[in-house]
Amino acid sequence: MEHIVKESPEKHSLIPTSYTVQEVFGFPSQLPLDGYKPGHPLVPKPTPGYVWDARIVKDFIEWLTEPSPDPIWVSGPTGCGKTDALKNVFAALHIPTVIVSAKSSTEPDDILGRVQLRNGNTVFVPGELLKAYQQGYAIIFDEIDGYNPEVLMACHRMLERAVVTLDDGTVIEPAPRIYLAATANTRGDGQGSDQYAATNIFNLASLNRFEKWEMSYPPADVEEKILENQFSGKLQPNLMQAMVKTAADIRRAYQDGNCPGPISIRDLLRWCRKLIQAWNRKDVPPLYHSFDKAFGNGVDPHVRAMLHTLIQTNFGVPAPQIEGVKP
Repeated sequence: MEHIVKESPEKHSLIPTSYTVQEVFGFPSQLPLDGYKPGHPLVPKPTPGYVWDARIVKDFIEWLTEPSPDPIWVSGPTGCGKTDALKNVFAALHIPTVIVSAKSSTEPDDILGRVQLRNGNTVFVPGELLKAYQQGYAIIFDEIDGYNPEVLMACHRMLERAVVTLDDGTVIEPAPRIYLAATANTRGDGQGSDQYAATNIFNLASLNRFEKWEMSYPPADVEEKILENQFSGKLQPNLMQAMVKTAADIRRAYQDGNCPGPISIRDLLRWCRKLIQAWNRKDVPPLYHSFDKAFGNGVDPHVRAMLHTLIQTNFGVPAPQIEGVKP
């Protein structure tokens, strides 16, 4: 469970207000979206220099303007920005957010709450998830396909936005409006489990409670803008364009079965940072050294040599010889 502050969030009242699509996403529209006035300590921090992909913005507008939005299951490859997109939506709308991170050992009591002994009496102490459910915070089940399926089954009533009655008789009333979202590398039906270890298959009763979304890596112009917002004045535009092109080539290699994993947006940003640091080094080729620090050293040397050829093609800089790999 992600905690942002130590003080009790119940002390902070939520004051409804609205924001325009332009204020939230930067696209020219005055359509109002419901949110809260700033000030609550559980509102996520926006990502500096975040760039919205117009394709996902339209999905968010549909979801946010529904009278009673269903929970959403957002699937997509690792590092494509699923959780980041949700956090930035709730940050812009100033909606307090609880992020529940999956663990294979997680049990229902770990997130819903436990019966505890207090002053000689046994009382049920709700977990942060149920408190969020009562207060009307947004709830993100991060990497939900890493959960034990019985944990998700224990949340069925919440996913229906229904009254939750616990084993000890405790009744939890839902807030009038709740945003529930789950992020996952897979659809939860077994698709992609051969690529992502420790993911689980969920029954149809669980999956049926979600609206299904798919996300992919952003288009080249969006990814270039992400790099530009972070590194303008530090890296030349043509370098950043070549980095984005290389990332797309690596993702294609992954889809074709020639690379064990795709390069994520995080990897791409790391490559930029490491290149800036290594720029003036004479003992290593900075372009390839920074790439290997960001991504290349995580794959087999023969695969790394193949990735280096992609870099050489896009940058025109000769690739170094890798020890143990014949040219």
